[in-house]
Amino acid sequence: MYGTIRSGMSTAMHELAVISNNIANAGSTAFQRSDVSFSDLYGAASAESVQRLTTGLGSAVESTRRSISQGNLANRDGVLNLALSGSGLFVTAPPTTDGAISDRRIFTRNGEFSLDASGDMRATDGAYIMGFSNLADGAELSSGSLTKLNVPYEKDGAKLSALEINKDGAIFGTYGQTVTKLGQIGLATFPNPLAMRSLGISRFEPTVNSGEPAYGIGGADGYGQVQSGALETSNVDMTVEMTGMIRAQQQFSGAARILQTNSDMIEKLTQR
Repeated sequence: MYGTIRSGMSTAMHELAVISNNIANAGSTAFQRSDVSFSDLYGAASAESVQRLTTGLGSAVESTRRSISQGNLANRDGVLNLALSGSGLFVTAPPTTDGAISDRRIFTRNGEFSLDASGDMRATDGAYIMGFSNLADGAELSSGSLTKLNVPYEKDGAKLSALEINKDGAIFGTYGQTVTKLGQIGLATFPNPLAMRSLGISRFEPTVNSGEPAYGIGGADGYGQVQSGALETSNVDMTVEMTGMIRAQQQFSGAARILQTNSDMIEKLTQR
């Protein structure tokens, strides 16, 4: 009996922990909420067992899964604030200890980017933003064709006066009277994005179960559009979270009352 009651309290605590994390990150850019699935534990039974005489052994956490539903898009000043409307992830490469681009690829929907002193496009964690340069029609988009995106502050003696990023992720810089295409934001999709490993701060990396990334550009088949001057908010719905919290609290309180009742019954039994 004690193990059954304890399992109910434990699963309720786990759900409360997940809900608390969802609520705490409701304001985090591109945060993806998680859901908890539970399963019942049933004791071994033979074909001759009488159903009314058999009892379960409680519950267990079956899985905790991210929700990859689209968050709302919020306007945010700055051309380099980017949001994805639809499927896909931005591609980043963390720097090595000497500042060079590593071979590791990290994926995110947090498009809060900026330029460093050299004009390289960087994420908030310092990783390089990867994309394509001089992209020709029909060109193969693969990991090998990815390169860091750079916006020169000066070109052919003229200084950068304006920057624009289109819905397909194409980056255009204005130098004097000349508008120059500087590169294109790279996007990635996965066969099973739910199986990606979470690294925190809305960053993910592939696993064996997630499959290999397929690369593309905004607006292409299977890829969302890039929206400049906006960021994706979290997909946390506070009404859903509060409802789940109340349910988990009731489950925990109910299990605690049963535990107290069980203790009282044992105490009375042993006093005889």
